[in-house]
Amino acid sequence: MNKNLSQPLVIQGAIGIVAIVVFAVLGQGPSAAYGFFVGIMNVLMLSLTFKKADSTAKEDPKRGILVLYLSAVIRFVLLAVLFVLGLALFKFEPMAVVLTFVVMQLGQMFNLKGKRRLTD
Repeated sequence: MNKNLSQPLVIQGAIGIVAIVVFAVLGQGPSAAYGFFVGIMNVLMLSLTFKKADSTAKEDPKRGILVLYLSAVIRFVLLAVLFVLGLALFKFEPMAVVLTFVVMQLGQMFNLKGKRRLTD
């Protein structure tokens, strides 16, 4: 696994596991685990689309930007569907799902440390 993908997965994975443990103590472990799943799906989609946009931008910069915009729309729809499935269909606790997802996304700031551009 390349460094650009493994670092955010490790950092956000560790944060997510801590959140799962905290919510498991409160009796909401499965809900936090689902929030962890949603967070990991978001990180994977983000990392893979940045890689695709970077390779596309070498040939055509405008097309690389288009890939980033389309990936944002796709990720937004994916996250909306996953949250609706988890909260409405599977009846997970909303607070545990959302807070686990949010703290994992805050971990993305550690991945951006020292970068001048998002794609560095």
